[in-house]
Amino acid sequence: MNKEDLATEVAKVVGKKKVAKDAIDCALEVVKKKSKVLGMKVALAAIVAVLNFGNQAVAASAAGANEWESTIAAAKREGKVVVIGPQGNETREALTEGFQRKYPEIKVEHGGIAGAQLPPKLLAEQRSELYSVDLLVLGTTTAINGLLPVKAVIPIKPFMVGPNTADASVWLNKKFSFADDAGQYIVLMSVYIQPPFVYNTTMISAKEITAWKDLLAPKWKGKLAVRDPRLAGGGLANATFWYASPKLGKEFIKKLFASQEITMSRDDRQLLNYVGQRKYPIAIGPSEVLTKEWALKGVPVDRYNPEGMQEGALTTAGNGALCVPRNPPHPNALKVYIDYILSKQGQTEWSKAIGLASLRQDVPRDHVDEHLIPKEGVQYLDSHLERYVNMRNEVVEFLNTIIGR
Repeated sequence: MNKEDLATEVAKVVGKKKVAKDAIDCALEVVKKKSKVLGMKVALAAIVAVLNFGNQAVAASAAGANEWESTIAAAKREGKVVVIGPQGNETREALTEGFQRKYPEIKVEHGGIAGAQLPPKLLAEQRSELYSVDLLVLGTTTAINGLLPVKAVIPIKPFMVGPNTADASVWLNKKFSFADDAGQYIVLMSVYIQPPFVYNTTMISAKEITAWKDLLAPKWKGKLAVRDPRLAGGGLANATFWYASPKLGKEFIKKLFASQEITMSRDDRQLLNYVGQRKYPIAIGPSEVLTKEWALKGVPVDRYNPEGMQEGALTTAGNGALCVPRNPPHPNALKVYIDYILSKQGQTEWSKAIGLASLRQDVPRDHVDEHLIPKEGVQYLDSHLERYVNMRNEVVEFLNTIIGR
């Protein structure tokens, strides 16, 4: 029996009028050796099995595509998705405009809020059985300390069902990264090396400070501002790094706050105003995203290069984490939104807005400062992971003994 006759016989069995020549070639290659021993009838049976398996795979794929189309249709009927994200115009645009163009029938309602203000607001709504929010874009400290322990968020994986979230191979280490130990609740979009501080570019040179301990010098007394390190944010992330670093530790923290007359603020914009208006040359912990936004507007502020610090550096997710609050009111629109925001297009928009690299490896990085991208083979303190976030409670207790409550 030649190949053409074999194709005809296979077509009869599988119920097709025409069997693709390349499919026959592939199947013949698989059974070539066995057919010499077992005969052409066995080869025919093997080919039929291969083709039936392929038909099943195609059918399953088609079913999946149909299910996704049904999800999109249901999302359009829901009509909107409500997202709470970080402050700043660029991040708001990144989280809304691209999705709105692709899915004009699904309105994105976006609210910007500082991380420390989110848990009280969300928990008050949930206690009143008001469920208005579908997705949170936030920092991991807020999620792990403020929301996860009181079960205000639910697993995100059941909402990652679209074509862009079904395949993790394009993400770092070919998997989605989670901040929580369970690997269920807090998925990460971006991780970066946190700049040690923000500085006024007209008052300090880019290489003037080479170690955290340099800030203990008398010349910096009364010239440092810090985001309150007892609250979630960049101030606490840095304090956790100091606390955990064998080169710094508790003694450094004591000396810094006892001798340098540090000004504290809970307002990122106030800290950037301090630096931009030359009131303080350095602010530790304000929002990197707002810093980038202000710098692009001509304010003389910039993020200090962490590679120049002798004690090493920490990585953080900043506000680059996603989690789902309990009882999202628009579950189908949420699935479609998550699929979009984790797509190449969605991540490109997010990455450009924050000026930081996405964990999705096919997203361009030509707009990202090289010193903010974690390097392979280099050890960092991953401050966004649950074990370090939990350490922050210990850090805050220690800070309270120095700063007061």
